[in-house]
Amino acid sequence: MNTGLSAPNGEPPERRNPWFAKRHDFFVRRAIDEFFRLTRSFEDIYLIYLECRSPLADPRADLLDRQTGEVRTRLWDRLTVMVGTENEKGPLWRLKDLCHLVWPKSDEPQGQGGSLIDWLAGAVFHEAMKLKENIYLLNSYGPAASKMRSCPAGPVRFSGPGPAPVPRLESMIDVRGLISRAAADVVGQMEQIAFLLTHTAFILRLMMPDLARNMLVVRLLVEREDVLRRLWGETLEAVFTDMFYGDAAEGFCAAGRSYL
Repeated sequence: MNTGLSAPNGEPPERRNPWFAKRHDFFVRRAIDEFFRLTRSFEDIYLIYLECRSPLADPRADLLDRQTGEVRTRLWDRLTVMVGTENEKGPLWRLKDLCHLVWPKSDEPQGQGGSLIDWLAGAVFHEAMKLKENIYLLNSYGPAASKMRSCPAGPVRFSGPGPAPVPRLESMIDVRGLISRAAADVVGQMEQIAFLLTHTAFILRLMMPDLARNMLVVRLLVEREDVLRRLWGETLEAVFTDMFYGDAAEGFCAAGRSYL
């Protein structure tokens, strides 16, 4: 799959070849836009997750309830789209790779903001992978664990002569406990992803003044004004005032020039 991140001659952009360097502003703009879209996607996933939650109940029990099976399936489907696979990468996977190319570790002396974004994107990706696996466990094995729990206790006895009674599997392994821990992990991972995305948004906001010369980013902020209000709780004018030394009008003029 061609992601548009390779130079025409196939040389990887992380080598900082002239082709990639000339397009660096474009890829920075692309990474920021992908992050904006990702936050919207995760908010939708989080709202689905809340459908499994009761304010007064143990969230683990909610996730294990048979009645939430359809909601867990929707969670799995949305996470699969967001993360993707190695052969067909989703938005989160592509964002992780893109951040690693745009803000490599070698750029740390020039500013830590980009390196933090790169690290946070990777952390979100790995948490999402674990979350996806745990929801798969709940969907695939949770119902079976509930059935095992409802089976009568005691050893299995075979008719006729033979060896001693065989203990039931559920008496040897706390299957319900294992599934319950997976449910607890889902709760923790959902909150951790929300925490990491919030911090990523905060770091990105702090980086805005340093990106004032990137006209593609300035134009993106105009095009995504609604996202700024939702993500940062600020108006576009307030963001431009911070980016352009108190002169928000300069930001709007810069955005206009970027279309020429």
